[in-house]
Amino acid sequence: MTRSMHRFALFAVLLLAATADAGTIQEALNDPGRPNSDREDDGRRHPVEVMTFAGVTGGEVILEIGAGRGYTTELVSRMVGKGGKVFAHQISPDRLIGNRLPNVIVIPNEPEDFAARLTAAGVTAGSVDRVLAFFSLHDGYEGPPEDMLDLYAALLKVLKPNGVLVVCDNTATPGSGLASVPGLHRIDEAYMKNEILKAGFELEAESDVLRNPDDDLESSWFEDTETRKAGYQDRFTLRFRKK
Repeated sequence: MTRSMHRFALFAVLLLAATADAGTIQEALNDPGRPNSDREDDGRRHPVEVMTFAGVTGGEVILEIGAGRGYTTELVSRMVGKGGKVFAHQISPDRLIGNRLPNVIVIPNEPEDFAARLTAAGVTAGSVDRVLAFFSLHDGYEGPPEDMLDLYAALLKVLKPNGVLVVCDNTATPGSGLASVPGLHRIDEAYMKNEILKAGFELEAESDVLRNPDDDLESSWFEDTETRKAGYQDRFTLRFRKK
């Protein structure tokens, strides 16, 4: 895809086909227990659109890859409610101080094998409704690509039949493969898409909700410039389904 095509391509946001309820999302956003720092991030994270696209509903079991400081974890925990669970990988301990999100279960950092970590956390085969990987999968490609194929295999194993994987990540220059991963924290969308398809998923839908066609794809994801703020760069959003 040329830069101009990439810039102006329109990706369908299949809101009517998704199963998330916007009221539930709004209730989670308005919950008085949400940190103010999360509310400040809502403008760039577009949580209503992203969560609607992801299809998260009450009572589900969610696996979050690369939870980070827990912005998404917080929302999803409130959305799935007491009848659901959120297994959070690489989440900041500060998010869970005082057992404030009791339905969140932390995936341990050991052992090295990711499938074994899932087992240690109590994630069983065919038990997960949705996997969310927001701005995190590119980091895995700093290691051997084979490790990521092992991760995708582990995800396929724990997902229920027709289970869903939702990926948001930072766009790199088309055709660049993994070249922008170490320095810019970006990844070629086509490369990642192909890797996930090779692993055994099928692409179900794409969304342009986090797109920024004016982004300089050669700038670091964390770099502020005169024309844009870190976190507002071009990001792709993909929904896959287990075959």
